[in-house]
Amino acid sequence: MGRQLFVTGLALALWSAAGRPRWLYLLLAYLIALGVVELSQRVKLLPELSARALAMLGVLFALPGLGFAYKARARILEEAGLVGITERVADRVRLARVPAIAPGLLSSAQPQSFFVQAPGAQRVTLELGLELQPLAAASLGHGLFRVDYDPRVHGRPQLLDGELPVQLRVDGTAHERSLRVVAPLVHPRWFCRSPNAARAATPSEETDELIVLGGRSVQRLPTGDGPLDCAFLDDTHVVVSHRHADEVQVLSLEGGAVRTLRLPGPLGRLAFDALHGRIVVARVGVEPALLHVSWPALTLQAVTPLRAAVEWLGFAASERLIVASRRDATLRAYSASANGFVPAGELALSRPATSFTLDRERMRLYVTVTDHRTTPGPQLGNHFVQDQLLVLDSMELRLVQRVLTARRSEQQTKAGNTDQGGSPLGAWPLRDGRLALAFAGTDELWRLPLPEAEPERLHFADVPFYAPHGVVELADGALWISSPAAGALAVVRPGASAAELVPLAPSERELLAQRPLALQRRIGERGFYESTRAGIACQSCHLHADDDGVAYNLGDHRLIPNLSVRGLLGTAPYLRDGSYPRISDLDEVAQERYRGYARVQPGRRACLQAFVESLPRARSSAPRDVAAERRGLDAFVRAGCERCHSFPAFTNLGQLPLGALFPAIAREQSQDSGVGETVDVPSLLSIASSAPYLNDGRAATLSAVLDEHNPDNLHGDTRGLSEAERADLLHFLVSL
Repeated sequence: MGRQLFVTGLALALWSAAGRPRWLYLLLAYLIALGVVELSQRVKLLPELSARALAMLGVLFALPGLGFAYKARARILEEAGLVGITERVADRVRLARVPAIAPGLLSSAQPQSFFVQAPGAQRVTLELGLELQPLAAASLGHGLFRVDYDPRVHGRPQLLDGELPVQLRVDGTAHERSLRVVAPLVHPRWFCRSPNAARAATPSEETDELIVLGGRSVQRLPTGDGPLDCAFLDDTHVVVSHRHADEVQVLSLEGGAVRTLRLPGPLGRLAFDALHGRIVVARVGVEPALLHVSWPALTLQAVTPLRAAVEWLGFAASERLIVASRRDATLRAYSASANGFVPAGELALSRPATSFTLDRERMRLYVTVTDHRTTPGPQLGNHFVQDQLLVLDSMELRLVQRVLTARRSEQQTKAGNTDQGGSPLGAWPLRDGRLALAFAGTDELWRLPLPEAEPERLHFADVPFYAPHGVVELADGALWISSPAAGALAVVRPGASAAELVPLAPSERELLAQRPLALQRRIGERGFYESTRAGIACQSCHLHADDDGVAYNLGDHRLIPNLSVRGLLGTAPYLRDGSYPRISDLDEVAQERYRGYARVQPGRRACLQAFVESLPRARSSAPRDVAAERRGLDAFVRAGCERCHSFPAFTNLGQLPLGALFPAIAREQSQDSGVGETVDVPSLLSIASSAPYLNDGRAATLSAVLDEHNPDNLHGDTRGLSEAERADLLHFLVSL
């Protein structure tokens, strides 16, 4: 026993001396130690020692090795393929407990759908606590059920954060399960301003309210479900569009009156043309369009179809409407006509607009982007980001000036580092001719004179205010700035040298005492928007946690579209190849490849994971048709899709060799890289909102996935389906 301890201790000492935390080196060190002991005993190099003495020497030798193992434990687990094993096992166990429910996140801020796998069951209900009525599930066949939950209709659980015990009652038998419940805090974003500039307003989508500010007062008005954008119709009336309700509301700021118009949704942003009494609302989803609503009649007048959904829109001079689309990274101009709008110009951008605004005369258009170059072709840099402001002539959509905002200061540690002007997300033209810019990545506000472009900077270092999104100037000269991550507004009054904080949500101290998980998410949200020393933030590519529609070089010299990070809870591992076992591990990319962060944040990785895991999936906008969904599910099973995209999460959380599905693509990519690629099996929940598809984004539509991009019929037996069955399958996928 003493001899064995001596050999083990010596092996650990040799392993630590080598400095390589790999199992192969540990085995080699053990063999060397064993050989040394055997040789010394044969040639009598060492004096005879008792077993107790050998054991004590072994313990002494082992100490540096054990210290080395503790310091290198993360690398050792990675070498052994054990990183994230707890999360992966937990996710699989949760889905393997039949009846099973997915997704595992319940947000009290928006309607959601849950899927339950209960083979052979006739009736399923979901109970979200004693205070709420049970929710009946619709049977889709093959043991799969769907439960629709709307917190505004069915009520919200009393638990605000953490694991919520729920019951799946299957044919009268109760089964205890749990869902991660999240109650988001207030999130003020971009502003609209009244014609007399005395008031401004910003919606909080997560808390269903419109925040109205002016002078020294802040008013909070309830709205419909998921207020997304607003515009002042006059000095006392505001129109609001909603993400989760197919309606616009007109709110009176004085009388409290509400008028509502139902519209064919889903809806996005809006703009108001005061000269002609015209509200234009963007319809998003699979049939994007511009909806023309008259004011004050508040009636739908016309619909202008679009080829891509609109993210930003605003009226320029001469009745021209300017729209920005994320999916195709364009700016487009439209002229008014009797039946709506007709195209009047287009400008392709390298990356989609993250925000835009017009100057006071509506002749200049200010657009913030993560990159734009005048030369054609994609940017091949790994995760390349070059934050900048574009100044354009709004009548001709002609580029007038580019201002690179990401800059470095004298505080940097190496060439190329940046700590100023990261992630510009808000812009507003000021009365003195300058442009106000809010930077979510570096917690700054700039007052930027153009064309000189040397800004006056304000840092929010003295107040708990960070990741600003929106900025607006009122008639009294006060600048108001919004921070969704902090749940607060800040105001810079004329002559003041510092910002005044206007909290809308509990402070960090209050959250620490009452809702520590909410504080963790708040810190993680700030980290999601924060720029690294290389000028790259998570949100630079995953715009507000969605994808930005751009293909990036992710390190292997291939351009691959990025993905939304919503709905990731319970779906480990991550990335297209499943190479990251935990969301928190992605922080390594920022720390090691992109020079880390200027701000020290304890627990950064855990907070980032908490924030990302709190993001619910996009909800399907497809109308409910249970009969069609049942036919589509029949086709789904007939094609063998459920073997990998298994119920209820529509993924088996596994990985497959690319060649098992697409042999020709695998051969082509292995020739380029020299290695065979592994692909993660993604969940199909919210699949309609995550185009383009497949491991490299080569399929633009779901229909293309089933048809032209399945040449070997290995990615499901789609050839065995009739045209009617493929149509039903597509309807089913969109309904998820």
